Amino acid sequence: MKPVIGIDVAKGKSVVQCFLKRNHPVGRAETILHTPKGFERLKSLLTELEQQSGFKPQVILEPTGHYHRALVQYLQGEAFEVILVNPLQAQRARRTGLRKVKTDESDAWHLGDLYYQEENWLTHCIQKEVFTDLQFLTRQHEFVTSLYVQARLNMRALIDQVIPGYENVFRDMFSKTSLNLLEACLSTKGIQEQGDNWYEIIAKATKASRSDAWMDKKVELMRTVCQMNPVTTIGFGLRQSLLAMLKVLRELQEQLVDLERVIYEVSQTIPQVQLLESIPGVGTKLATAIVAEIGDGSQFRNPKQIVAMAGLDPSVFSSGKFTASENRITKRGSKRLRRAAYLVVICGLRKGLNPLLRAYYDKKRSEGKPHKVAVIACANKVLHHVYAMLRKRQPFAS
Repeated sequence: MKPVIGIDVAKGKSVVQCFLKRNHPVGRAETILHTPKGFERLKSLLTELEQQSGFKPQVILEPTGHYHRALVQYLQGEAFEVILVNPLQAQRARRTGLRKVKTDESDAWHLGDLYYQEENWLTHCIQKEVFTDLQFLTRQHEFVTSLYVQARLNMRALIDQVIPGYENVFRDMFSKTSLNLLEACLSTKGIQEQGDNWYEIIAKATKASRSDAWMDKKVELMRTVCQMNPVTTIGFGLRQSLLAMLKVLRELQEQLVDLERVIYEVSQTIPQVQLLESIPGVGTKLATAIVAEIGDGSQFRNPKQIVAMAGLDPSVFSSGKFTASENRITKRGSKRLRRAAYLVVICGLRKGLNPLLRAYYDKKRSEGKPHKVAVIACANKVLHHVYAMLRKRQPFAS
């Protein structure tokens, strides 16, 4: 058996346990710091283990937030194979004993022991830098989007306390023109004090050429909203909160625009994105979201593995003479990949953009499957197509 080092990763440090073979540890567990000296100590342990066994050892660890990234990058840079264990597998390994023990040393031991329980581990591939960049960018975009959604909700609540009917004036209440208008007419005396100046105020807030009909319509809407507005004064705290939220919304909007521009520029340098864009109903954003999660697909041996990564594989339950006939998907993989596959199905079914997907969906429906079950089956099918396209480097064939 090949030697292995089990590593329990924490913030700023890790506990390592070396094994020559199963149940044959080398020395006691040792703590290393995530510093140059600590990494050099880990390298020396790996070198000593290689000299004793005659085989290059592998490293097995459980991904812990972002703390493992620097360690994995160092090990791969030193040409050591790294195995990232699913947290569910690591948790199951810790529960194999009768005694309830949870320490960093025991976790490192269980990871090393887990290595010998399976024969074909998938080693963590060294992703090209462009895929890593894309993953960071798309996840940052997701984070900023969540902040933007929360900011919009807070802003809507504040506007309802100042001018309740304002949401009927603009189709997008958070457009640049709408936000400029709010800032221009906001005062301690409320909105009504603007009187007959609405035409001039709206024209200044728009900062773009608009037709007379559009201007007349907005002026009339603002006058109507103000006539129906029961708020006559705005408190200092409420006004300051509105002004602060206006700044936050504008900043987040600018960040999203910049991120989307950079993501688009990076995605245009990746051939895999162009391949996935050939799927009917899939645009740059969806293709980018998928590639950001799975890279070039070289780490997968078969399409079932990519389906499992998305958590779209069905759970199985059988005990005695009973076998469950209704099984939910596991949802144990990447929620981002799962959401992207779902959106590919929804976009493909809309207006029949993807005839192959529509035919497969109709087949499942004719078998008596509910809508959601048929959609999940289609998402599973989509990932099979994605795997084949990435492996063969060929566009979608209808």
